[in-house]
Amino acid sequence: MIKNRWTFAVTLLLTSALLTAQTPPKGSPTDQVFCVVCGDYTFERKDATPATYEGERISLCNINELDLIKATPDKYVWATDPVTGARVNKVHGRFTIDRRVQVRKKDGKLETWPRRFFFESEKTRDEFARNPAKFLKEPYSV
Repeated sequence: MIKNRWTFAVTLLLTSALLTAQTPPKGSPTDQVFCVVCGDYTFERKDATPATYEGERISLCNINELDLIKATPDKYVWATDPVTGARVNKVHGRFTIDRRVQVRKKDGKLETWPRRFFFESEKTRDEFARNPAKFLKEPYSV
C-alpha cells in the first residue's frame, strides 16, 4: 500500500514539474506582447509602449526603439521558423507559439523566460507544437 502511494506521489510531482516547465506566461495570450527590438521574449501588454510599423500595431519597451526598427529592419523585424529555417516577418506573421524556455545569461545563470516563436505556416507551427524538443536547443544564450 505504501509503495503505491509513494509511486503516485512521485508521478504527481514529475507530472506537475513537466507541466509547469511548459506552462505559457501568466495571463491570457492576449495580455502577452513582445518587443520587436529586445527580442522574442513576451511581457505584459500593460508594460508596453504601443507603436505602428508598416501599418501594424506593435509593442515596444520604449518609443525610441521605433527608430532602431526603421533604421535596421533586417535586424529586428525578421525571425527564423524553427522547423524549416525560413525567414518570417515578426510584425506581419500570424503563426506563433508562446512557450517558456531556459535561457543562459552572460553571467552563466539559468533562468526561465517566456518566448514567442514565429512560423511560416500553420503546418510548421503544428509540427513544432507536437514535438518542440526536436526543434529547440536549450538553454539559449542571451
